[in-house]
This record gives sequence, C-alpha cells and structure tokens, in this order.
Amino acid sequence: MFTKSPDCRFCIRAFLRLIFIAPIVISTPTSATRPFLTQDQNPFSLIHGLPQAVAAQLPETHTSQWSLTLDITNTLNSETKDSESLLLDFESYNLRFSWLQSLNENWALKIDIPLIYYGEGFLDNTIDSWHEFFHLPRANRPNVIDNQFQIFYNRNGQTLINLDSANSGLADIQVALGRSISKTQDSTLSAWISTDLATGDQASLHSNDSSDLSLWFAGDIQLNPEWSIDANIGILFPGEKQVFTLAVEDQIFYAYTGVQWQVHEIIDLRMQLNGHTQFYADSQLSLLGPAYNMVLGGRIQLSKCSDIDLAFSEDIQVGRTPDVSFLLSWKSSFNCQ
Repeated sequence: MFTKSPDCRFCIRAFLRLIFIAPIVISTPTSATRPFLTQDQNPFSLIHGLPQAVAAQLPETHTSQWSLTLDITNTLNSETKDSESLLLDFESYNLRFSWLQSLNENWALKIDIPLIYYGEGFLDNTIDSWHEFFHLPRANRPNVIDNQFQIFYNRNGQTLINLDSANSGLADIQVALGRSISKTQDSTLSAWISTDLATGDQASLHSNDSSDLSLWFAGDIQLNPEWSIDANIGILFPGEKQVFTLAVEDQIFYAYTGVQWQVHEIIDLRMQLNGHTQFYADSQLSLLGPAYNMVLGGRIQLSKCSDIDLAFSEDIQVGRTPDVSFLLSWKSSFNCQ
C-alpha cells in the first residue's frame, strides 16, 4: 500500500476540502467535450494506475454511461545507457470496459476493468511502411525481423525482465469518484479521486502489485458552438516504492489537454496531448522517463445516446513512448435525454 509524506497528506486534505466545500454554480452547460480514452501504452507506465482522462461534465442525474475501448499498440524501442538495457518489441491489445454512474446531481462513480494482451502481433511491416511513407523516424525497424515479441530489462548485469512468450490477463481494476465543482453555460469543472485494485500480475507487466492513489481536476471551455478546449491535470501517488529493483517516484504529475472541432452535427475532430513526469527515480533511460504523445482522430455520433471514437497516437517525443497506437472506442448512455 502507498505511504503518504507530509506534502502528500497536505495535498489530499486540500483536495478533499475543495470538492466538499466549493460552491456549485447552477446552470446547464452546452459543452459535450469528451477526451479520448487513451494514455501512454508503455507497460512500465501502465502498471502504476495512471487514470485515463475524463470528461469534466458528469452524467446527468439518474443516468449512466459505459464505454468499450481498444488500444492496439505496436512498438520497437531499444535503449542502453550506463548499467541499464531495455528492449520493447511487442504488439499489445488493451481492452477496457468502463462504467460511469451518476450518484446524484453532483457526484459520479467510475469503474474501469482492463484486459491486456502482449505478444508478437502482425502489424510490424504496416507500421514501418507507415513511418516510411510519412517520413517519420523508423529507428531499428528495417534491421529487425518482423512480428517478434520480447520485453527485456537488464540492470547492473542482472536480467530482471525477459518476456518472450505472449501473455494476456486482467490488469488492475480502477475505481474513481468524481464531484462537480462548477457549471456554467460555457464551462465545466470537476474533481476526481481514484484508486486501483491489485488484480493484475506483476510478472506479466499487468500490475505493480499495489494500490495507487490519484487526484485530479477535469475542466472544459466552450469557445463557440464549434470549438472547445479541455484538460485533465493531476497527481499520482504510486503504492509500490520499488518495481523490479527500480525506485519509483513518490509523486507523478500528469496532464491531458485537447482541442475539439465540431465539423458536422454528428462529426467532431480532435487533437489531444497526453503527458506525465518520470515514474522511476533511479533510471537514466528515456523509455522510463517523462513522456508525452499526440493523439489525432474524430468522433462519429451514431445516435443521440451513442458514438464511436477513431484515433491514432504517435510518439512525437521519439523514444519516450511506443511508436504508434490505434484507438477504437464505443460509448453509450442509458436514460439520456
């Protein structure tokens, strides 16, 4: 379980004081801004309970929302520095079921259940051709046999991780509680707190075998009927202080921010940036350091209560995140008006 420093306790007290005492401005926002439900797919980041971005606007009273999201990630990253070596050569399928339930006018509960597969996949040649066509960095891809799988980490001459057989399973289930802080015609602000359950297997890189705590704010602003911006900004307190002999930072800061353009009554286009600070205090590897990536795509409204997101993310900070991920997300609401 996580331990809290005096600074951490102060942050938590201040956060809880704000979400319980802050006044609510009663007005119905017009914003329907919703972030892409994706994050850094580096397995060394995913195991620490970093929450996905949430919409600032909570569901209406007596309504619930669910989503089924699939991230397909393909990467080939290799790095050696000082006494460390890391190789990531995999294709992963991260399937996440999320349920968001309104508790009353101001509170909502969210549950995320993820299933993860790591293996050799079949997209290596396609991704290499993608990078070549768009003149993006191809790294070592032309020199490596396609469709292999290995996650390898060596430190001080000791091999700590060497996965070369495909694996799949349940990752850590996450539970979050959100409170509406303010609502106006053009903006929304909410506060969130989450923890995860150590339901995954650390040896398969599905968990860090502990419960993590996260506090964050979600806000959005409607600039005009077509354009809006939004952001999630938060802090994560990992529950495990050491993973594979790597010292884990006491606090990790993270943010998601996006710009959304409604080009048609049923089509939105969106650009989103995801980023976080370093997870591991004693590593010099870029792959284990601070990272950010860009997500581009759109949303198609299927009905009044249902829509689909289609997007892809690129490692604009080369060597910090997996090469490319494709996102498919289906969201729907019950009892929507």
